Amino acid sequence: MATLKPAGRRRRPIGLAALRGFEAAARLLSFTRAAAELNLTQSSISRQIAALERQVGRPLFLRRTRALELTAAGERLYGSARQALLGIDRTVDELRGGGPPRVSVATYASFASLWLVPRLAAFQKAHPEMEVRIDAADRMVDLEVEDVDIALRWVRPGATVGEADILVEEEATPALSPRLLGSSGLRIDQPADLAALPFLELDDSLPGARQFSWARWFEFAGEPLLRPCGRLHFTYIDQMVQAAVRGQGAAIVRTPFLDDLLAGGELVAPFPRLRMPTGGRYVMIVNPRRARLPQVEIFRNWVLEEFRRGPQRLT
Repeated sequence: MATLKPAGRRRRPIGLAALRGFEAAARLLSFTRAAAELNLTQSSISRQIAALERQVGRPLFLRRTRALELTAAGERLYGSARQALLGIDRTVDELRGGGPPRVSVATYASFASLWLVPRLAAFQKAHPEMEVRIDAADRMVDLEVEDVDIALRWVRPGATVGEADILVEEEATPALSPRLLGSSGLRIDQPADLAALPFLELDDSLPGARQFSWARWFEFAGEPLLRPCGRLHFTYIDQMVQAAVRGQGAAIVRTPFLDDLLAGGELVAPFPRLRMPTGGRYVMIVNPRRARLPQVEIFRNWVLEEFRRGPQRLT
């Protein structure tokens, strides 16, 4: 007679009731404010967190005299809980048919501030019934796991991203404020003349920074790299670009930001024909589980049309 082997021990799942309280407390870093948001007492939130910590087997918060901090375990659980609850709430809203249609977009902070946000007013005017939620963080997002509709990403040279819309092949060239050019009295007729200005550049340790560095552009232009009168280093593209717009120096500026700033007269490119291909590109990836939702299709088509339209003066 055959004997049955005992089934492997199933790991006991945690109770989900406390996750809502934990997410609020982690987001607000306050049991009191979390209790007020959820219409509970502070002691109820405290008991929920204590029960959750027992189930997880690790402390989730550091309880200081006048402050609350997440532990490393708390940070990890908060990220998962927040995305899961956002997805659940969103799905329930859609099933109920309540609230306006919403599209969530993940992108880099620099792309959001320099390209996307300036155009959103026109999008909202054309589609006042829709809400747009932007997650602007310099990290890769798993669309399906985090329940995000669309990602607008910069892809480094040689990288593959699967099925995606290619928005623009990246090029870069020096650019500076016309006010700086006028106030300095400089004539920039050849690349060597740029050395009379401070060079604005990204920190070398940042991903892709070497693809559009001053050294690489001078090599592309067939000129030796000269020592500028000064250098300013930045950790974000938008900070560097805004410094160029304010007249603090010259920067190697990339498409698609470059084209809008040139069209608006905020920057000038002294060597417009010396646009260096970086090998990078901007792409749009759509969550396959949400691609057929009307609001997602509308937003995707709008982004594609904006890139087809090309640079424009943004006000």
